[in-house]
Amino acid sequence: MILGELLKQRRIELDLSQSELAEQVGIEQSYLSKLESDRSLPSDDILSAWLSALELTLTQVVQQFDPSYLQGRLRQIPSIDTYLQEQTENYQRQRRGWLVICGLLVALSLPIFYSGYTKVIFPELKYKYMSPGILMLGENPNYFRNWNDTVSDLESLEKLSVRMAERSNPDIMILDEYRGRQFTVPAPEADNPDYKRTYYADGTIQQPRMINGILQALGLFLAMCGVIGIALERRLLNK
Repeated sequence: MILGELLKQRRIELDLSQSELAEQVGIEQSYLSKLESDRSLPSDDILSAWLSALELTLTQVVQQFDPSYLQGRLRQIPSIDTYLQEQTENYQRQRRGWLVICGLLVALSLPIFYSGYTKVIFPELKYKYMSPGILMLGENPNYFRNWNDTVSDLESLEKLSVRMAERSNPDIMILDEYRGRQFTVPAPEADNPDYKRTYYADGTIQQPRMINGILQALGLFLAMCGVIGIALERRLLNK
């Protein structure tokens, strides 16, 4: 399909004779015959009048032809050359925008996946602390561990051992941060704020958090979207 043939078919669809169309365009019928046979190319003004008479737009016409005909023949018409340049620039802008978005998706996926994989934002390692009982007023923070050093005879030791067994009231605290081998704080369950507890480090535990799995999955998803987007853009460009 060439320009003249396309517009000739349109003229026939509108039931116009060559002479009628030539009059509307403002050219000789013989010149219109040359245009329809593609023996001549119209100027910008004539092409505009020609398309207007046939109730067509430049975009509708250009979309009917393959790239080789547009580049090799119709680009000689200034208005079509300008149109093709604008289309190329628009395509390049869209392509750059597409690639920027895909690149951002890939770049964003890395820290998201890393934060979920390393648990750096939402740590899963917890620190376990154990307190054997509540300290009374004036008692040494390590009294529950060193009480047997406070007596020297066996009878007193046995009596104190019974009392300490009665006072045994273990409590466990799970913390996100390490607070050293031991620390002393007011006993949370005691009415008297002067009663305290000494908590001793008792190992660590792992508490899996769903958010870290979600971050890893989200990072992989964004990376896949970015890579697939880049590959898709290349395939479309090759077309």
